[in-house]
Amino acid sequence: MDTEAAAAAVQTMGFIHPIMADVMTILSFVLVVASVGIASVATYYAWRQTGGTVDTIEGHVSWLRTEAERLAAEIQASVQKDLETAAKVQSLRDEIENLGARIAQIDTDVAELKERIAAAPVPEPEPEPAPPPAPDPAPEEEVDLDALLESKPIWQEFLDDYHALRETFSPERGAELCAPLIDKYGLHLLVCTDHAAVEDGKNIPKFETVEDVGTATFWAYDIPGQPGDFAVVPSPMFRYDRKLHEEEGMKETFAARYEDGKVYDKLTVDMPALFTLRKEQWHIEQPGLIELEE
Repeated sequence: MDTEAAAAAVQTMGFIHPIMADVMTILSFVLVVASVGIASVATYYAWRQTGGTVDTIEGHVSWLRTEAERLAAEIQASVQKDLETAAKVQSLRDEIENLGARIAQIDTDVAELKERIAAAPVPEPEPEPAPPPAPDPAPEEEVDLDALLESKPIWQEFLDDYHALRETFSPERGAELCAPLIDKYGLHLLVCTDHAAVEDGKNIPKFETVEDVGTATFWAYDIPGQPGDFAVVPSPMFRYDRKLHEEEGMKETFAARYEDGKVYDKLTVDMPALFTLRKEQWHIEQPGLIELEE
């Protein structure tokens, strides 16, 4: 059915059936004969009108011969074209038949493939492996509280030497006694220049570095491994009195139970104050804790 439909489509596209080609060839031949006859009659009458000269007759005969050759060539070309058209039509028919056979074979293959898929057994899913057992929890390490309590802060050695100095300190030899400790730990000597300074609504005391141990009220120890961080203690050069507490920045730097009007010669630093030095500016990061003794 597909082949016949394709052949019909080819014919409707402008190709001439071989029988029609034969009919047209016969008609063309008849037309040529008729044309020659008419031309002969016309030649005869022309010959009579011109006086019947040979030149005139030869001219008309030459024209008739040329016309006959032209018509014969056209007839031959038409026949050749019809033959080529018939060959093309037959070739298309053969290709359509081959294509139909291939389509039929594909349909057969698809049907067989569907049957195989339907008949194939569905594989069962493999069971998931059981999860590995959870590892036993690692035993918790016991914290040695005694060792933790006995561990010393990084500035403890400095504090021990500082307290030892205060135990044997003599105001008469103050600068002489302080020099070895200052040199050993590379201490910075500080004074509070404005204990009531305010920045952004907060009390921010101002400190400066000095060279004279006799005027410095604070010693700053550079904490190892922490650049710019310092542990600060009161200088042993001064007795702890009201002026030192109220006006020299001690109450802003340390928490101390100071009783107004009293003077303390001894003190213990339980926790040094923590300072930072950034862009040549000293700042209290965490106040310290001192215990005053009369």
